[in-house]
Amino acid sequence: MIEKEIYRFKNISEFFHINHFVSTRNGGSSSFPYYSLNIGLDQSDCVGNVLTNRSKIAATLETSIDSFVFARQTQSRNVYKVTDADKGRGALSRATAIDNTDGMITNVPGICLVTLAADCVPILFFDPVKIAIGVAHAGWKGTVIETPEAVVSAMVTEYGSDPSTIFVAIGPSAGPCCFEVGDDVISEVKKTFRESPQVLIPIEKVGKMKFDLWEANRITLEKCGIKSQNIELACLCTICRNDLFFSARRGDLGRFGAGIMIKSLD
Repeated sequence: MIEKEIYRFKNISEFFHINHFVSTRNGGSSSFPYYSLNIGLDQSDCVGNVLTNRSKIAATLETSIDSFVFARQTQSRNVYKVTDADKGRGALSRATAIDNTDGMITNVPGICLVTLAADCVPILFFDPVKIAIGVAHAGWKGTVIETPEAVVSAMVTEYGSDPSTIFVAIGPSAGPCCFEVGDDVISEVKKTFRESPQVLIPIEKVGKMKFDLWEANRITLEKCGIKSQNIELACLCTICRNDLFFSARRGDLGRFGAGIMIKSLD
């Protein structure tokens, strides 16, 4: 469901322990060519504009920008356990972001884990039993190396989570309607998803197929014990809905974000 400039998932909105968001591209301060709610510091957008945009999103969560934690995403399986000492990393400067990380987990209230995207898949995790959260960033590489599984495994190891109780929200990304890939990607997808050929969709282009990132990540999550009824897909294609979300394949320079936080106990 889209509330003004913010998209929210139904499944995790039912829990009072947490707050979450998926930002859109609308309602921000960035000017051409970053229209408009760009929250990525990796590009050359004015830092002041990005921080204003991040602060606006923080306000919708009734928190401050220094509660955010960002990572330098590299399409890896690296998962970082965020502690209270990490609060604010990457929020005001890219230099302080957690390096070489595509998954983050925490059980610390008042910290908002944020993953950035512009066609890659942002994924949110919540364990209502252990009160722990996580995020994952999965482009085609992260999907093939099963980064979401690494996040679930880290939650099991660090917090004693039972995968069957974890709720997962798969955010807007390049959809199966639009995400064309070539032979190099196709061969890698077939290695990981050899038993799930439906994730590759034939099209009338030599050496090309469409890759269903949503289905592939859903399969990965179910394989590691997440219940199908606990997974919600936004089913919003960033390439189709370029009016709502940034899309690298459409040439956008901006980034939207997905974040989740445990509400402060104060």
